[in-house]
Amino acid sequence: MLGLLACEETVTLDTKQIDPQIVIEGLVTDETKSHYVRVTRSVGFYDFGRARGVADAVVTVSDNEGNVFNYVHNPGDMPESDGYYYAETPFAGEVGNTYTLTVIVGGETYTGSDVLQPVTAIDSLSVRIDEDEFEDPEDVGYYHEVLFYAKEPKDRKDYYLFKFYRNDSIILDQENDIYFANDEVLGENIDGIPIAGFYKNGDVARVEMYSITRQGYVYYNDLFNILNNDGGMFSPPPANPRTNLSNDALGFFQVSAMVSKSIVIE
Repeated sequence: MLGLLACEETVTLDTKQIDPQIVIEGLVTDETKSHYVRVTRSVGFYDFGRARGVADAVVTVSDNEGNVFNYVHNPGDMPESDGYYYAETPFAGEVGNTYTLTVIVGGETYTGSDVLQPVTAIDSLSVRIDEDEFEDPEDVGYYHEVLFYAKEPKDRKDYYLFKFYRNDSIILDQENDIYFANDEVLGENIDGIPIAGFYKNGDVARVEMYSITRQGYVYYNDLFNILNNDGGMFSPPPANPRTNLSNDALGFFQVSAMVSKSIVIE
């Protein structure tokens, strides 16, 4: 006979509030544009809603050649751009240069640096019908799959971030997906790798491919693991992603070369 014993223990939760932390997300690419930096404060455990945008920060980006680019908060005065800062003067990042972000909030200074690495070209995109989706589509008419092709240089260590779009809207297979890889995973040839989602006739599919540093790869890997942690007894306790930002700021300052290619589904 098997007997089971149970004990009852009162657990007291520590509900002390942790002070909100500064969250910084920034991106500089090799495109000529007004690049953005987003500055917010994290919300408390019992708070609801989006992170609160910081509107009174001083934001600059500088490079190793002595150039300094000033950023201004929400120049279009749009509610959805609260906390977003844009470069006053459009500029393009240059491959090989180091870019340093400086954000000053309430007398505290936060910095982060990243190097703009080269990115390989996307050779082509192609379309094929996914037979399983054609027979039993999740959405009527959406059964085309888009494949992309590129050659990965063997003479350097590369890391990539990918974004996929359907008619200018970003598309994910799963809500918490982040698409990133290193060249060991991709191999020498990116030969017909399916992108996220399915498409119907007339849709425009677009692939964006960003170079990232190893720091960026580690950050996205940590973030992916946090987002997809099932909370089980064998899962590691969640921890903030490793970042390139100082002074305990959360987020990441990313510097990338970017290539893109589009195809119309026909």
